[in-house]
Amino acid sequence: MSVSELTELQRDALGELCNLGVGRAAHSLSQMVRDEIELSAPIVNLVHPDAVATLLLGSEFSQLSMVSIDFSGPFDARSILLFPERNALAIVSHMLDPDMTPEELSEFEQEAMCEIGNIILNACISALADEFGVQFHGGLPVHHYSDSRSLPLSERIETQRILVLQINLTMRQERIQGHLLFLMSISSLQSLIDCVDAYLARHGMA
Repeated sequence: MSVSELTELQRDALGELCNLGVGRAAHSLSQMVRDEIELSAPIVNLVHPDAVATLLLGSEFSQLSMVSIDFSGPFDARSILLFPERNALAIVSHMLDPDMTPEELSEFEQEAMCEIGNIILNACISALADEFGVQFHGGLPVHHYSDSRSLPLSERIETQRILVLQINLTMRQERIQGHLLFLMSISSLQSLIDCVDAYLARHGMA
């Protein structure tokens, strides 16, 4: 098997492991906003960078609010959390004062989204680290705006496939679709797959 694809077993394992992280993140976010937040089990895909925009185009995504964190360890990855910008503002309004004006909300959006991205992305990486028995070092979260046609995915020339996790965030009856992207070099992607295979072997599922 090439590193351009995942077996169903590998995809399911990654989904289950990241779901552990998503559960932790939902708990932390719920405490932050003092209200219940639900995050759905992630849907895992490995896609070509050119296909990411197409994947997002049918899901309300045009203007995006994004948070990225670089992780290094057994494999290196640039992790990105992205939401449609209008939905990011809705999340931020629930975190802050709902009576704030749109101008006031956008003033705090970058800081609040960095906090959300820090919680969700670190929770997913931590879940992988715990289950794989490895350690990662994460950088600081960085917020930026983009759109689905000009995503900053070309910085890593080696990147041939991007690990995409689709999640749904539910807050106060509002359902918001988000995506986690993990940009990895060919060698890092192979290292991730090796970690997944070792995890499956340890649990008698290989």
